[in-house]
Amino acid sequence: MSNNNKCHWFLLTSKSREEQRAFDNLTNQGLDVFLPKVAKIKKRQGVKSLALEPLFPNYLFIYLDQSEANFNAIRSTRGVGHFVRFGLNLATLSESLIQQIKQNIAGNDNKSLDDLLSYQQGETVQVTQGPFKGLEAIYKTKDGLERCILLIKMLGQENEVIIENQAIEKIA
Repeated sequence: MSNNNKCHWFLLTSKSREEQRAFDNLTNQGLDVFLPKVAKIKKRQGVKSLALEPLFPNYLFIYLDQSEANFNAIRSTRGVGHFVRFGLNLATLSESLIQQIKQNIAGNDNKSLDDLLSYQQGETVQVTQGPFKGLEAIYKTKDGLERCILLIKMLGQENEVIIENQAIEKIA
C-alpha cells in the first residue's frame, strides 16, 4: 500500500455470500483488499461451533489509485458485484476509519468457542432446547464440562435446573 494521496479506500459489494470469493480473486490480482471478519457462534444440528463471518456481509474494501486502476477488470472479477456510488461519485473511506476497523476486530479471530460461550454468574440466558425452551434464566454456575446450573422462575419461585451448555444462549 503506497502512501500516495491519489489512493483511496473504495467500497465494493459482492454477490450474495461470495465475499470470500471476491476477496480471493481480487487478492490474486495483486490488489489491496480488506474483508473484516469476526468470530461468531453458529448452531448446526443442535451443536454450537465457531465460524469466522464477514463483519459487513456483501461488502469489501479495496485500496486503489483512481487514476490508474482498471475499474472494469475489478467489476468483472468473479464474486464482485459493483462499486458503491453516491450519485456519480464512488464511495470512499478514510484511512483512519479502515485502521480503526482493523484495530477493533484485531484479536477477535483467534477467540475459541469456549471464550465466546463463557458465561458469568448472574448473566441472563435463554433456554433453546428441551422442556424449558423459550424461558429466560439466570446463569448460576458450571456443573461439570457439559452442563450448567440455571435459576428459572416458575410458579412464582426461582428453581435451580441443570441444563446442557448447548441448550442455552446469551441474551444480547
